[in-house]
Amino acid sequence: MEKINLICTDNGKSKTADVLSKSDKYLKVVVEGTTMTIELYRSDVNKPYTGNKAGLEFTYEWSSKSRKNKI
Repeated sequence: MEKINLICTDNGKSKTADVLSKSDKYLKVVVEGTTMTIELYRSDVNKPYTGNKAGLEFTYEWSSKSRKNKI
């Protein structure tokens, strides 16, 4: 399963998440060590994915650098 690094834009903390589903404009992940899923969306493939959960905003921006760190 692909792992990504989510960033909480409200507090700057990062969490590892497993990707459940992915397309060009949609991403569904489960935060590692929990059962919490987050759905992230983007309107343009050149913009980061963003999503909200529990009153917090999370982002993920794909880059070739993050691809190299894929587990």
